[in-house]
Amino acid sequence: MSSAYDRDKLVELFGDDPHTLAEVEREFLDTARVAEREITGTDDLAAIARVAHRLKGASGMIGAAALRQIAEAVERAAKADDLPSVRRLHGMFSQEVRRVAEQAGVDVA
Repeated sequence: MSSAYDRDKLVELFGDDPHTLAEVEREFLDTARVAEREITGTDDLAAIARVAHRLKGASGMIGAAALRQIAEAVERAAKADDLPSVRRLHGMFSQEVRRVAEQAGVDVA
């Protein structure tokens, strides 16, 4: 299975200090988990589109290509007023957040 994100991209951006990289990974995952809660906790499609857009950018920054694509699909569905598609994408979204957490060695709780 491919990597959930490109750790080399993080090293390129932040250097190879393990503590710095771990902090960036934790902050990214906190952002992803907040986004996941916001997306599942509301039917406000404008809010969902905003949080998905934010996560799309953050995912791109750390090289989490699959999560970026899912966030982009959630954003598109929300902008198209398609709540059923947003809900269908939730499982893929959650699974990909878990893959990033597992690769980073961060507790998946």
